[in-house]
Order: sequence, then C-alpha cells, then structure tokens
Amino acid sequence: METCRTLIISGHPLFAEAITHLLREGGVEVVATAGSLDAAVPWLREQPVEAIIVDHDDPQLRDAEVVSRLVGHDEDRQVIFLTLSGNQMIVHHRERVEDVTAADLVGAIRAQR
Repeated sequence: METCRTLIISGHPLFAEAITHLLREGGVEVVATAGSLDAAVPWLREQPVEAIIVDHDDPQLRDAEVVSRLVGHDEDRQVIFLTLSGNQMIVHHRERVEDVTAADLVGAIRAQR
C-alpha cells in the first residue's frame, strides 16, 4: 500500500503530537509538523507532501488565504482543516464531517490517492 506523505500545522504541540500518533497508527506517513503557517510554507517548497492537516482552532490558520499558500502550484495537494472544538473536519473543496474519528481522518487522506 502506498503511503501518503503528510504535514501537520499547529501551534499547539499536544494537538500535533496526538494527530501524528493517530495517523501513524492508521498507516499514514507524517513527514513533519510545523508550528505556524510561516514555518510550513518554505518547508513545502522543498518537500513533496500529498496532504496537510491544519489545526483550525489556531486563529492564524483560519484565513482563506491559507489554502492558496499551502497548495501553491500543487493542486492535487489535500488540505484538511481539523478542530477538536465541536469535533469537526473540513476537507478542502469536498465536505464537512461532524463527530470525526481517527478512521475519518485517515480515510480523508487516503481518498485523494
């Protein structure tokens, strides 16, 4: 099975660590975490990733421009906004999922492959 290289962006280390653990248990390759959008964008220019998990509770990461900065020239790159507040996941350009489980998150990442 092909793995999906994933980046997690969150200013909350515990959130990033927990999501990393869940994804790795689901067979997803987490290649890095970034504490901010500004830290993630230069990294993305150098590293190929297929999916990005964005901590939607972080006020810096709620702006609509976030998606365009993260996707850049790679329109196949999946951006998933995830929040523990209300337990919701928004898969960019696709759907909103309520009562999210780890299987929902892994499934959203794998769906793009």
